[in-house]
Amino acid sequence: MLEMNSNLALTNLEKIKQINSRLNSKNIDEVEKSVKSIIDSVKSSGNQALKEFTNKFDSYKLSDDDLKGISPKGYFEKLEPKLKEALLLAEKRITRFHEEEFKNSKFNEGWKFTGELGETLGVKYTALDSVAIYVPGGQAPLISTVLMTAIPALTAGVERIVMFSPPPINHAVLAVADLLGIKEVYPVGGAQAVAAAAYGTETIRAVDKIVGPGNIFVSTAKKQVFGTIGIDGIYGPSELAIVADETAKPKLLAADFLSQLEHGSGLESALLLCTDEKVLSETEAEIEKQIEDLKEFKSEKVIETIKSSYKDWSTCLLVDDEEIPSLINYYAPEHLEIQVSKERLTKIIGKIKHAGAIFIGANSCESLGDYLAGPSHCLPTGQSARFSSGLHCADFIKKSSILDFSSVDAKSKEFSNISKSCSEIARAESLEGHARAMDFRVED
Repeated sequence: MLEMNSNLALTNLEKIKQINSRLNSKNIDEVEKSVKSIIDSVKSSGNQALKEFTNKFDSYKLSDDDLKGISPKGYFEKLEPKLKEALLLAEKRITRFHEEEFKNSKFNEGWKFTGELGETLGVKYTALDSVAIYVPGGQAPLISTVLMTAIPALTAGVERIVMFSPPPINHAVLAVADLLGIKEVYPVGGAQAVAAAAYGTETIRAVDKIVGPGNIFVSTAKKQVFGTIGIDGIYGPSELAIVADETAKPKLLAADFLSQLEHGSGLESALLLCTDEKVLSETEAEIEKQIEDLKEFKSEKVIETIKSSYKDWSTCLLVDDEEIPSLINYYAPEHLEIQVSKERLTKIIGKIKHAGAIFIGANSCESLGDYLAGPSHCLPTGQSARFSSGLHCADFIKKSSILDFSSVDAKSKEFSNISKSCSEIARAESLEGHARAMDFRVED
């Protein structure tokens, strides 16, 4: 048996607090310093800094042409037919979801109402001018991330979409960029890519916002450039919570559990809350069996990483119905699967408040959400689902308040009353200029 991190003396909540301690990086100060140095270098030295850091971190020599942008044109047609078909289906479903969001949120129309004085008040929505999407590379190039970041931006009406990805960029990543019509692609990754997106270089124009997942250096860089440009969030290693009862299938629970732990950082986390002791026990046995089965497809190093994520940052707990909502709301998972009876689902679903995405029923596995269910797979991690959401069209749109008093008579009694109240508040704040600006409008 793999040794679990559970301690029988701990309550279930304490066990979840224990696995959430993975979020407290021991080396965060060093990472912060390193990232600041990288950002400062890119700000001062531009392309030369990008070349030096890419050579240092990616063992890749960038050319001047690389930094003018590489063209993804023609890559999609070179893909294997089955992958092309799968990607086209994913594009169709993801686009449909975000088009429905755009339409139902009335982003084209905005909204307004007429106030008591006859004034018009409301909101106008406007797409961002430019965004960068960050697509991780390495051993698991996230082809799907191109779809999940670019499609909501395209649907929102963003005119300039720039893609950054560590070199050499995977041909399938370039193929999806080709499929979506992304023309500006830079083979740059890490904190240096975030810096280039925020501040620009001799050949790269800065953008208004950067989105997409990345390692601790990418996330820290996003944190440091926030304010200069927008960001989607500061997200970390992936996580999954599963709620199950006697109706769930241990083989499926184990497969979903392990799907989160294979991302490879060693800090991924999975949590199983099960109301049935037999299903729980069989799932734990199935997890160990499936880890052995994965050895046929994974390197020994990756298998050891999965095992350590399971041992150190994951747990399987026997729970009662009353515990489930509070435990889930505390864990605030990136992904939440609920595989229970309809009766139990009805009792708990309304009480769950904090989860990036909720997958209901045995067929709604997290893998489906990762690739082509429809919603973006870019979701809040590290308990940030308490205050943030997954990536949507709304993340690429800003709101401007509309205040139109042009049809109101400034000499009317109603406007005079508003003016006096404004002036009263302004003078209470010692802002005489504000008060006078209001007074002058109603003076005879």
